[in-house]
Amino acid sequence: LTPQKEDDSHIYSTTEQKIESIKQDLGYNNNTNSEMYEVKKEYDGKEVIEIKASMQYKVALAGAIKNEKPQFSEIDDILEQAPKQTGIWITEKAREKFLNILKEITNGKYTIDTNGFLAQEINNNANEIDKTIKKIIKENKLYIIDISSVSYHVDRVTGIIEEYQFEEIDPKLPYDLYETENSTLYVLTPNTYKKLDYKYVIEEVLKSING
Repeated sequence: LTPQKEDDSHIYSTTEQKIESIKQDLGYNNNTNSEMYEVKKEYDGKEVIEIKASMQYKVALAGAIKNEKPQFSEIDDILEQAPKQTGIWITEKAREKFLNILKEITNGKYTIDTNGFLAQEINNNANEIDKTIKKIIKENKLYIIDISSVSYHVDRVTGIIEEYQFEEIDPKLPYDLYETENSTLYVLTPNTYKKLDYKYVIEEVLKSING
């Protein structure tokens, strides 16, 4: 081993030991791989551990694609179906509904190509939502849209994948969000309880993207 690799190994070992120590201090009685966690500091300087955002994103995306709770053992295989390009990608089950939403709140004409990406036709009567979508499609980032009352994440205490019923918890929440690097997953509410209108939901998503 080179000295650099030895140093990296030492750092990893130290981090792993710290994570295991914090898990014990907090009473996290699980055998979850320490690589799933990262150490963070709270406002008072206390160290805590969280599931890495990249892991939460993978689990949530796998669940959105599978349309049910994924198992750790199948996540990599499921994510083979995930988009590799940039743009706005819609999960298969959400495509028809998402196009209907856009038809109601925009002046543009939209289609979804064979790879699942949103395409916008040239429109001289574009409204603000149309203009923002056009800009986002051209960005060098990936935005994934799903429509569901639930999402999936790893519980930091148990270390297992759980169903998160975000719409049931808060019917006025427009979406649940997971992100990593240049990719963001928006799980839009199906608006089962009719507490929102989709113009507001889409505007909130666009606002989130534009910061």
